[in-house]
Amino acid sequence: MPQEKIHYYFSLIHFQLDDLDIHLVMPQSWQAIDLYQAIAHDRVSLGKWLPWAYQMKSAQDEASFIQTIQEKMIKDRMVVLTILVNGEPSGMIDLHNLVKNQKGEIGYWLSSTYQGRGIVTNSVLKLCQYAFSELNLQYVDLIVAVENGKSARIARNADFKLMGMKKNLINDNLDGQIFRKINPIRINQSDL
Repeated sequence: MPQEKIHYYFSLIHFQLDDLDIHLVMPQSWQAIDLYQAIAHDRVSLGKWLPWAYQMKSAQDEASFIQTIQEKMIKDRMVVLTILVNGEPSGMIDLHNLVKNQKGEIGYWLSSTYQGRGIVTNSVLKLCQYAFSELNLQYVDLIVAVENGKSARIARNADFKLMGMKKNLINDNLDGQIFRKINPIRINQSDL
């Protein structure tokens, strides 16, 4: 009888949603195959908003990406986490363009298998809590293509406020909306 391979991971954030056990974990090479399969399955819908989806042509490409982001995280330039749903690598969420004690931007993607269940909204909320309490950021932005209604809904459901729109903000060809969430701890401290 073959033994099932056990994967160990560092879970930064954990929460439950109905029957789903969600962990936001540090990316590791063992996740590459599942993540690549999710990207390949959803390439057209992901590629509409995230052009890198067309550049991922194999699990090895995903493994190389994971290695690159591990190196960038070490240099304090970003926090990237794999979204595990019931132990299955199903997407990623990140905090990038970090400016120490000031700001960051959130990006994410999730397999269509699990979309519409609140996973991304809750992941965004939890990552904001981490950004505010652990990284002491003043605010976090979420940049959304004007036509991307799902991501705009996630931003609103996570209590981000629309700050404005900008032409060609995304990949020099998509107009973008800038949503922002201010650190409530910093707001309360300024009232003292």
